[in-house]
Amino acid sequence: MSGGDVPTRPSYLGSDRLDDITRMLTEVASELWILKDRTMVLEALLAEAGVTTPAAVEAYQPSPETAQAIAKERAAFSARIFGAVFDNEKRLERELGTVER
Repeated sequence: MSGGDVPTRPSYLGSDRLDDITRMLTEVASELWILKDRTMVLEALLAEAGVTTPAAVEAYQPSPETAQAIAKERAAFSARIFGAVFDNEKRLERELGTVER
C-alpha cells in the first residue's frame, strides 16, 4: 500500500452482504454496551451523591434545546451504524464530510 490506499475489507462469512450485516450488528452491540456501561456508572454515581434517583431519570422531559441535541446525536449514531455496510471509500468520504450523510 502507498499513501492513502485503503485495504480491502476481509470476508468472513462467504457473502459480502452477510459480512456487512455482521459488521452492523457488531457496531450496534459495541455502541450499546458502551452506553449501557456509562449509564449504569453515571446513575450509580448520581444516586450515591444524592443528586437524582432512578425515578427522576425515568420521568425527565428534555428542553427543546436538549431534544434537538439528542436528535442530532441520534442521526449521527444511525449514520455510523448503517454506514457500516458502505465500502471503504464511501465510509471514508462520509467521515471526512465530503459526501452528504
